[in-house]
Amino acid sequence: MSRIMLHAVGDISGITLEDNGSQPLGADDVLVATEAATINPADFLLANGWYGFYPADLPYALGSEGVGRVIEAGSAAHQDLVGRRVIILPTYEQGTWADRIVVPARNTVVVPDSADAAQLAMLPINPATAYLLLHKYIDVKPGEWIGQNLGNSAVGQYVIKLAKLAGIRTLSVVRRAEAVAGLEALGANVVIVDGENLGDRIAAVLGDTKLKAVLDGAGDATAGELAKSLDFGGTVVSYSSQTGEVAPLPIGNFVYGEIVHKGMWLINWVRNAPRAEVEQAYHHLASLVDKGELKAAVEATYPLEKFQDAFAHAQRPGRTGKVLFQF
Repeated sequence: MSRIMLHAVGDISGITLEDNGSQPLGADDVLVATEAATINPADFLLANGWYGFYPADLPYALGSEGVGRVIEAGSAAHQDLVGRRVIILPTYEQGTWADRIVVPARNTVVVPDSADAAQLAMLPINPATAYLLLHKYIDVKPGEWIGQNLGNSAVGQYVIKLAKLAGIRTLSVVRRAEAVAGLEALGANVVIVDGENLGDRIAAVLGDTKLKAVLDGAGDATAGELAKSLDFGGTVVSYSSQTGEVAPLPIGNFVYGEIVHKGMWLINWVRNAPRAEVEQAYHHLASLVDKGELKAAVEATYPLEKFQDAFAHAQRPGRTGKVLFQF
């Protein structure tokens, strides 16, 4: 059983690939043969000690999401899981950068055999975050508008795709002019490049229309500029922060417009939502992947033994797709 292991939080240079032999299978566990596992920015934040989860017990097996096939089930787990393809939920109870993974059965969800493995491997975090932002944290009806920053990020692109399927209109802020055409091709209604007078340019595009919600993944001034065009009682949802700070929001709009500001971390939902709700969301997303209606660009795949090359590629500026381990 080969796994990528973190030996000291804050020391990425000390990450190693190890053959740990076979792991004991608990009564409630399943053994999954991995097909693909995603490399996410959050994985590096975790390894550096800058994330919402801190690995207390070291060495720690890295990797937060992936897909594979169950090849063995513990005595108390459902035996009909054996042979089924499953996604592995990002609970941080197991590392997915491994060729074989012992996983509590509760941390898996069955997905279609016919869907693309790479797309399914990316399903647990970014598509689920976008889905929850649209359907659980805000109340927006078909034809209404939402705004978001980080429009060209993985979550931002999934928001655009899922919003289009739901009939919701999107205004996305990006940092580079060359990102505009790609997002418009995905189905974005309006794409605006960050810069001077951003709030005025947003208001000019919308005219008499107001945003019902703002999705903030940047934690910077763009969230405040978007919030200036929120409708009365509108909502700002912050789900990440590239600055490590809370987005500065306009106090006048907050007070007079009674804006609501919420935080959202996918892991809280994965851990605490009713099992039926978790399965329904992931089954819905997996069905969209299976039908080809939901997918993201994959820039490169690597075998585990090339993990240092994979890490360097995943952290390369200007990437146009995700980097995955493939088995």
